[in-house]
Parts: sequence; structure tokens; C-alpha cells
Amino acid sequence: MDVQHRSAVLLEWKNLTVSVRPSAASSKTEWTGRPGHQQRKETIILRNACGAVRSDNLVAIMGPSGAGKTTLLAAISMRITGATTVHGKVLINGLYVTRTQMKQLTGFVPQYEIALQSLTVAEHLSFAAKLKNVGYVAALRIANELGLQGCLGTRIAHLSGGERKKVNLAGELLTEPQMLFCDEPTTGLDSYNAASVMKTLQSLVENGRRAVVCTIHDPPSQVFQRFSDVILMQDGGTVLYQGPTSDRVAFFHSIGKVLPVTGNPADYYFQLVSPGGSVSPASEAEEAIHRFETIRKACRENIARKCLTTRYHQAMVIQKLTSDRHRVCRARQLAILLHRTALHSIRNVREYLTVTAIFMFTSVVIASLYYEVRPLTQTSIQDIRGALFLMISELVYTTSYGVFYTFPAEMPLIRREIGEKTYSLSVYYAHKVLYSVPRAFFESFLFIGVIYASVGFTTDFLTYCCMSLVTGTASVLAMAYGYLLSCTTGSTNLAIEISNIVFLAFMLLGGLYLNVNAFPLFKYLSCFFFASEGVSVYYWLSVGSIPCDSETRTGGNETVTCLPNGIAVLEDAGYATSYEALELNYLVMAVQIVLIHLLAYVLLRRFVRKAGFY
Repeated sequence: MDVQHRSAVLLEWKNLTVSVRPSAASSKTEWTGRPGHQQRKETIILRNACGAVRSDNLVAIMGPSGAGKTTLLAAISMRITGATTVHGKVLINGLYVTRTQMKQLTGFVPQYEIALQSLTVAEHLSFAAKLKNVGYVAALRIANELGLQGCLGTRIAHLSGGERKKVNLAGELLTEPQMLFCDEPTTGLDSYNAASVMKTLQSLVENGRRAVVCTIHDPPSQVFQRFSDVILMQDGGTVLYQGPTSDRVAFFHSIGKVLPVTGNPADYYFQLVSPGGSVSPASEAEEAIHRFETIRKACRENIARKCLTTRYHQAMVIQKLTSDRHRVCRARQLAILLHRTALHSIRNVREYLTVTAIFMFTSVVIASLYYEVRPLTQTSIQDIRGALFLMISELVYTTSYGVFYTFPAEMPLIRREIGEKTYSLSVYYAHKVLYSVPRAFFESFLFIGVIYASVGFTTDFLTYCCMSLVTGTASVLAMAYGYLLSCTTGSTNLAIEISNIVFLAFMLLGGLYLNVNAFPLFKYLSCFFFASEGVSVYYWLSVGSIPCDSETRTGGNETVTCLPNGIAVLEDAGYATSYEALELNYLVMAVQIVLIHLLAYVLLRRFVRKAGFY
């Protein structure tokens, strides 16, 4: 037995039926069941599909919009997600496989390119190879095979549509799958790029190396001619014809349909299966379809017998499943993702510098408003309180708002790479958190440094470091709340709206507008309180004496209290009066940061699973 036949892979699907339950808000909801126990009736979008694909097949799944092309592709690749129910069997070389095992054995190329646009082709493939435990030499070989050697140093954002499709394709070929699924590989491409992509796909199935199954909509004739097999679907989720493109003439002739000699065959197929088009007006046509499908079934069984007569074929699949050499440990995943994100940030440094400049302009405004304010009089106490609170409020707000865009902006990438088991979602979340922590402390030291140098704080450098440290820690807590709100809503706009209410409550508990002694427990929920009390303690404890006004302290029914030193100022605000008391604050913040991130991760995982992976 030669190598080609020994490595042949057969994918079979039997009686696949996919149904989806309409949402409660749908106006077309139908109910089933006895009164009191009714449930929404599921809508069938794929009916009793059977078929087989083997190595050396380049298969086109064609049909009008809504016929179930993508549903069939997702079902046979076991990538179907959402509120769907799947009945039927999918086998590889006669073996039942789980969804995870199917992802180990096959590759899936989504319709739209999903990658960090700032990376070059070489960098993208390098990171993908590392995450899939593949050598970079193999990645370069695949790039050369797909004709990407001339654009390895080009950023993905600057590639043509066809080149981007090939980059996506190269990422999937790293694990050497013997079955490849492509969703609309020519969508959005001109005829030249579409033909180039199809030529590449055709080369992948040569000599029985693998099978490629594609959904495609209205292909031009030069694209259609490259397919060896076609699955033609009609409205209602049923399959009209499946088999070699060379047999299509005989099939349609058997049901009384003569294909035009000239023109694009795909155009005729779409007219035939479009809603309202009649395929079999006579009973003879139904008999012809049944007769032809019986022949096709015998042909598929013959293929199965040839591929599955020995145990070697199943052993090959089992060996690939048990080796699982394309996964790296979580620590390695974390290091790779941190490196990739750092490189992406460096490529977008101009944007970061612009945002930071605007952020620092706010600190300059605050510094100019409170320039050379010193605790020399009783009236200056209020000025310094305002300067400190405005400083930490602006810092906490800006830091928390900065993370609202993280997950919504990267959700397509997350869904794609998590869906293909490229890395763990927990590792992805952890790398985002770890990458943001140094940024929070850096911006805290920078922001406070500008204000500290301009306002007349009569304290030393150590006090500045302590104030920056406590505000940095509070900023990390604010980031955790930002991640939580972002993961809870899944929408940037909704997260911002909810955060306005939440952070307003937190600000009131910060100590400037309300005396925190009235809220002995609730104050520990506020990141504003931790930052405000921290900077106040570090600043006011070093202030030994504040002169009292020589004028009378009473006027009418109002008594003006003199605050002779920094401790008195802290007591008046309800803050702690010792450095040791801040140790509890640091502990509470650390616990809250961990718990909030755990909750945010759980909500993110739930959201990703509900939204699906493709």
C-alpha cells in the first residue's frame, strides 16, 4: 500500500440535522407541548444531511442565502456554536470524535481575516508557530508554499485581500491538518485574487495530501472549475446534489434539467435552487433523484471500504490525537502573549503617546490651578484637600476607562483563537491584567510627579513615592472594576454608562463630599477612598503645625474650627492617623483585586461561550 493511500482520511457525516430555538423576542415564535409545559418550537435549518469527503477532494458547498451552507460547514467541522441542537454522526476514518479532537485533526479558516494588524506576516506566523509548538522553519516553508515569501516583512494592515486570506490559511496549516474547512474564502476579493486563493487551495489537495471543504457564494467560472466536488443546497436546509463536478451533467439530465453549454454553471445552479424555483415538478424527477442518490451512497460506501479495511488508518488518527504535540504549557502561552502584546503596543506607540499627552495635560491644568499652594493657613487646607482629591479622581477615572475597550475591541481575535484551542482563555485574561499593571503604576508616578513638583507640597521624595504607590494600587483596583464592567456588559458604551453610576457612588465614599466615618464598611468598596486616604495620610502626617487665624472663631450661630496640625486635618475628614493603618487598606485592595478579576474572568468566559467562537 503506497503512502498516499495509507495517509488517506475520510470524513463522513450521517443524518445531520441542526435546529435552533428562536429567542423570546422573536415575532415568529411557535410553541409546542401541552398547556402549562410549552416550549418554543425549534426551527430546523439543516435536514438529514449525509455525505463524505476524502483526501484529494476540493469541495464547494453552494446554495442561496439562508440555504444552510455555513451551518453544514460548521456542523461537519464540529465548530457549530450558539443556541443550536445537532443530531447525527460525524466520523473520521470510522471513528467518532469529540469537538476538541476534531479541532486537533482539522483546521478552520473563518470568512474574515482576524489578526493583529500591526504585526508583519513573519511576526504573525512566528507567534502562531510558537503557540502551536511548531518550528519557525516549518512556518517559513508554508509561507513559501503559499507564495507569501515576498511579503514576510510587510505589516498585515498593508496586505491585499488575497494575501490576507493566505496569511489566515498559513496559520491553520502550521499543524498540518489533513482536513481544512474554509468559510467563504473568496469573499471580498476581486476575480484575480479570488483565482489566486483558489489556485492555492487546489495545490493543497494535490497528491491526496488533504481535503479542503469551502462554502462559496456565486463563484465565477474560473473559480468553480477548480473544485473537484460540489454540494448543492437548496432552500430549507436540504441537499440537492453532492458528488464530483464531472457527474453534475448526468445528474441534472436525470431530473430533466439540461445544463447550458456556455456560461457559468454556478449561475444556473443558483437559479435552480433559489426560493420559488422548481427542481422536480414531476414524480419521475423524484425517482431519478432517489436512483442517483442510491448510486452515490454505494460510491461512498466503496470509498469507505477502501480507506477503512485496515486498522492502520484508525491508528494514524489515534496517534495524532494522543500525541497532542501542538499545545504548549500555560507559562509558555503567557510569555508568548505578553511578547506579542508588547510588540503590538510598540507598533502603536504614537497612539499611546498621544493619549498620554492628553492625560498629562490634565495634570498640568491641575498643577497650574494649585500652583504653590502650601499649608500655611486654615483656608489653604481646603485647597490642598481639593488638589489631592482632584488628582486621585482624575487618575482613577482615566485608568479605569482605559480598559473598557480592551475586550470588545479584541473579541473577534479572542473568539477565534480560543475556539481553536490556541491558548487558554484564563492565560489570555491573565496576560492582559499583568500587562496593564506596570502601566497603571507608571502613569501614577508620572501624573502625580507633575502635580507634586508644582504644588507647594513641603514634603520629601519618599512621600512622593508613597503617594504614587498607593494611587497606583488604587488604579489597579479601578482597572479591575473596569474589566468587570466590560465583561459584564460586553459593550463599551453600556460599560461606560454603568460605570458613571458606580464610580459616582465610589467618589462619594472617597471622603471629600461625605465623612467616611458614617460608612465604616461601604467605604472599603471605593477605590477613591483607598487612594484619597492614602495620599492624605502620607501628606498630612508630615505637616506638624498649621497656624490658626487670630480673628474670632465664632460668628453668629456658626463656629469655625481650627485644625492646628496634619493629624487634626485627618481626623476631621475621618481618615486614619497612622501609617500602620494603611497596611489594612493595602491588604483589602489586594484581596479585592484578586476577587474582582476572578469574577470578571468567569463573566468573560460565559460571554465568549454564549457568543460562540466564529
